[in-house]
Parts: sequence; C-alpha cells; structure tokens
Amino acid sequence: MIIIRGIGTNPYIGVGKVKMIETLHDLINLDGGEIVVVSKASRDMLSYLRKAGGVITDYGGITSHVAIVLREFGVPCVVGTGDATLVLKENEIVTVDAKTGNIYQGFIELEEEKEFLEVYNPSTRIKANLNIPEIAGRVAPYADGVGSLRIENMIIRTGKHPQILLDEDRLTDVLTDGVRVIVDAFYPKSVFFRTFDIPTDELKHLEGGEIEPAESNPLLGSRGIKKDLNNPQILEAQFMAVKNLLDEGYSNLALKIPYVRDISEYIASKKYLKKCGIIPHQDLKVGVSVETPSVVFTFDEFLKSGLDFITIGMSDLTMCNLAVDRRGVKVAKHFQITHPSVMAMVKMVIDQCIQADVESCITGYAASDPRIVRQMVHWGISSISTNPDQILKMRRIVDNAENELILRNFHS
Repeated sequence: MIIIRGIGTNPYIGVGKVKMIETLHDLINLDGGEIVVVSKASRDMLSYLRKAGGVITDYGGITSHVAIVLREFGVPCVVGTGDATLVLKENEIVTVDAKTGNIYQGFIELEEEKEFLEVYNPSTRIKANLNIPEIAGRVAPYADGVGSLRIENMIIRTGKHPQILLDEDRLTDVLTDGVRVIVDAFYPKSVFFRTFDIPTDELKHLEGGEIEPAESNPLLGSRGIKKDLNNPQILEAQFMAVKNLLDEGYSNLALKIPYVRDISEYIASKKYLKKCGIIPHQDLKVGVSVETPSVVFTFDEFLKSGLDFITIGMSDLTMCNLAVDRRGVKVAKHFQITHPSVMAMVKMVIDQCIQADVESCITGYAASDPRIVRQMVHWGISSISTNPDQILKMRRIVDNAENELILRNFHS
C-alpha cells in the first residue's frame, strides 16, 4: 500500500526502518540502512546521509543539491512529499521507490532500473557532474571529462564556513587536495572547476555560518560569483587552489564562473585571476555557466570578452525566466524546464557558440532527461555533462540521437 508520494530523484530502491530527524545531532546516531525522514535536507547532512538506506523529505525539488549528491552516493531519495514527517512513524518499515516517488508500507519487492552495460562512443562528448572526489576513479573510464566540478561539498564536509577555513589558512589547501583527486583521475580529460555557488541557508548550518544574512529566497539571493566578488579573499583562495594544481602540471583543469548576472562580474573575475598569477585563456581555459536570461541576451559581450567554453544550467535558467522557485513544493507544477521560452534561449546560446567555435555543454538535471538531451544533440551542442550513474545510458541516447540526425540529413 502506498502511504505517501513525493518526487523521485533517482532509480534506486530502499527498504528499512524509519528514522525521524529533527536536528543535525540526530543523524550522528545513524546505524546505517535506516530510512531517514526529515523536513528539509541540507548539505551539511550529506556526510551522514550517505549511509542511509533512503531519504524522504517534506520539502525540496529534484534539482536540489542534496538530491543530486545522494544520486552519486546511490542512496534512494524522495523529496517534496509535503508531510512525510507527519505521516510516517518512527521505526515503521517502509519501501522507498526513488524512481516513482512512491513510499510503500512494509517491504515491497521492486526491481531497480538497470543501467546499460554496452559503451557507446558518440561524437558528442559525454561528461560527468561531480560533487565528491571518491568516485572519480570509478567514473573517469566512462566519461569524456567533468563538465561541472562542484567544490562546495569539499567545504561542507569540514563542517566550517569558508570564512573560518580562510581565517585558519586552510581553504586553499582543502580545495587543492580535493580537486587534485579528480583532475588526476581524469587526466588528460578536461575538468571544469566551478567556483563557489552555495546559497546562504546552506551555509548557516556550518561553524561560522551566523555571518550569513537571513534571506527569504536564498536561490535568488547572495550566491554565485557575485557573493565571492563581495569577498575577494574567498575568491582568491579558490583561484590559488587552481594555480597550485596548474603548477603541479595538471593542464586538464579549466575554470567556470557560476550564476553570472552581468558581464562586469565575468570581467572582474578574470582580473582576480590575473592577480593570482593566472592569465585567462592562456594559462587556463575560462568560461561561464549560463543560468540567467541576462547572460543569454548579452551573450555577444561575453564572446567579445573571451570565452573558451560555456555550460548551460537549465534549472536556474528556468527558475529565473519563469519566476518560479525551483525548490518550492507549492509551485513545482509551474517549474517547466522545457518551457518554449527556456528552450528558445538555450538554442540561441548554442547557435552563437557554434558560430564562434566555443564549446557548449548542458549540465545538471536537464542532462539526465532523454528528451532534452536528444534536442540538444540535434541543435549541435558540443557535450553533455550528466550524473555519474547516467553516463552509460546517455552515451546510448546520444548515439541514437546522432544517428537520427544523420538519417534526417540523408533524407532531406
């Protein structure tokens, strides 16, 4: 019997006893294998949630950071149930179907979705989104690089706010050590290092997080490159980690600037790079993540400033374009990532990249949606960066999409 429904975020199945979580301290006592039920999961919980048998939340969306990382960990996760913390009871046995979003009473025999084992080699490059260094060695043989290296989890694991790590003179070292594992595993395949993009509400849980402002909607608040430009020392510490790795000979590293709202932010970022002894586009490939309509409609300015590559974050682009909080349960039905206006903006950017011979890459949740991926291939995108568990599947889908395109051109 289905007890409750939410939004499934991965293809995994979990069975276990419910463990109700109210505070971070409650997670410390996890034995492993429990089905964690929490109102809202935050990044600082991830080090504990990786050993859960499943995770169920009242709030959150399929594009949330926690959902993405739990997918990498292979932990079943259902978000946005609305009232799981009220409906489910401590120690009751439930089955979590993270594909459908259904939560069943008791033990139900369900079959997990199996991955394709045959490795296809399409012309479009298939890259990985990575949050955790430990899995890099297992992913690297099947991926053509890393389209989005999200370094935030390396910081969250320390339990300390980046400012605390900076004050302890540890921030650069933590990042250098974590990123080294990934660029080494993937060498000589390219790795796109993304600078910090942590919403304020997820930093508040860390030691020193009280310095963060209270924001009613952190996803549209102080985040991305603007936040780092307001604290240049934090930005320079990240750039020094990049420089350390370049000095060690890791020439496969590239730099991506996230959540850009204006060309001035991109230009300012490159000035700080130079201050750290790195010449943009010469010592290091530099690009932006296209996540706001303002970048789409001023894209020619970014091309003039110099772009080695771009990635497209359709979740944030959709949120900004449709004015819909992508984590909001009550407005989830309005979050339409394939809305015609969003797709039109994506095509505009891809077309300009083709004309300028700039690599384009779709990342995030959209890169795991077969419908979107097929369309991106038909439009001529350079690469797809998907979740690690989706790489083999996407290789097959992209290969089929390329064959469809060949046949279409043959018959036209």
